Amino acid sequence: MPQIVTSIVVASPAGEVWALLRDFAAIGDWHPALPPCEIEGGPADRVGCVRVFPLADGHRETLTRLDDQQRIIAFAFGDNAGLPVRSYMSMMTAQPVTLSGQTYVEWSSGFDCDESDEDKVIAAVRDGVLVPGLKALEQRFGAAR
Repeated sequence: MPQIVTSIVVASPAGEVWALLRDFAAIGDWHPALPPCEIEGGPADRVGCVRVFPLADGHRETLTRLDDQQRIIAFAFGDNAGLPVRSYMSMMTAQPVTLSGQTYVEWSSGFDCDESDEDKVIAAVRDGVLVPGLKALEQRFGAAR
């Protein structure tokens, strides 16, 4: 099962960064590669709610974990999002860098796929979703000093 881990340090306090990341409905507002979404099954902070991307063929993601104390949000694909994957899960964390008042953000994803697709899917997820998302956070919250 391939695992991809990406990370960045941004110049804002963890509380500010977490306020954005914990809003399961907001990803289309800050991520350059993702369209707006709609929430089904409750408010955007209820584990089990689903975000649906109408402009991305109705792609669905289910909120599987939201931990304000540890600043962790996790979700799973309800479909394959047009990728040759199975059991796709993703997690983001926002941890304080206490000496500088900055935030360490980590975004990881894991999934199952055929071995022949592994390199292609890893590159697509890393370079098409995770890295652009982290760079957008850096642009929004400032580059680490």
